[in-house]
Amino acid sequence: MAWGFILHLLYGLTFFTLGVAIFSRDIRLSELGIAKIIRLLAVFGIIHGFHEWLELLELLFPAIGDSNFKAIRLAVVSLSFLPLLYFGLFLNIITLRGDQALSKTPPLVKALVGVLALSILLFAAYLDLGSGRDTNTRILVAFPGALLSGIGLVCYSRTVRTFSHSTATNFILAGGCMIGYAVVAGLVPSDVLVPIVGVKIILFRGLCAFFIMFFTITALSLFNIEQRELIREQLQRFSQSEKLTSMGILAAGIAHEINTR
Repeated sequence: MAWGFILHLLYGLTFFTLGVAIFSRDIRLSELGIAKIIRLLAVFGIIHGFHEWLELLELLFPAIGDSNFKAIRLAVVSLSFLPLLYFGLFLNIITLRGDQALSKTPPLVKALVGVLALSILLFAAYLDLGSGRDTNTRILVAFPGALLSGIGLVCYSRTVRTFSHSTATNFILAGGCMIGYAVVAGLVPSDVLVPIVGVKIILFRGLCAFFIMFFTITALSLFNIEQRELIREQLQRFSQSEKLTSMGILAAGIAHEINTR
């Protein structure tokens, strides 16, 4: 009981921390494509962390685990995986077509992608509604969402390698952990005991969540590097402008001296 309490508490806290860390970043001036969608990952983290705390509440007070509470928990977990699915889809579009891909994508295509993802979610939730379990939601939404997100993070590392090799490595590690999370959270039922070690699969979900949080937050230094590069470029342009201005003043002074002789 105590072990389950601690595990659910830390599991939820890990994803909640990921969401808060992303939202706290000032990325309004960023020109990177991932900056336009990274807050989808933050929304996933905060909502999914809240879902884990709902499971913790049910663990502490089994009497509240009626059909209405299970329906609420199913709705929350479904809503958490939807932004993860959107993040994975859009990140792969950016990776394949460049940082400006989303701005160049026709609104109709974006709408169709959104409707398709939402339709899959509603269909999975409908299948799960009778049982009160989230098995189909995890298979049809969580697994593809986390898998696409993981692949997207790994592939996007090639884009950021020009900024920093260490940041690119963190993207790869975060993507690898996300792919692992896709398996343990999307394909393996929540009540499964892992052979040999004899612990529930939630332990491995929690470990994947922790490493996703750690490597993603570390990779967010990319935006700091980008801002430093932008400031350096602006200073260089300002310095060059000052040099040109000084040369113009000097040339005007020389011309004036020549004309007065």
